[in-house]
Amino acid sequence: MAVRSAEPLHLGWIFRPEHRDGGADHAGKRVHSVGRALDPDGRIEVILTDGARVRAYRREIVPG
Repeated sequence: MAVRSAEPLHLGWIFRPEHRDGGADHAGKRVHSVGRALDPDGRIEVILTDGARVRAYRREIVPG
């Protein structure tokens, strides 16, 4: 017998910037997409669901 959740499961990613790197305006927002190419500082381009584009370290994109 399979157990089913009463609530739908949402799998996604949340932007959690480090304070020293800025980006606090976008903290906690859902991620729409993530680029593949790293810049010289080791960051990737992240597009949030509200359309904002930010540069982030991979460790700043967390499940949520």
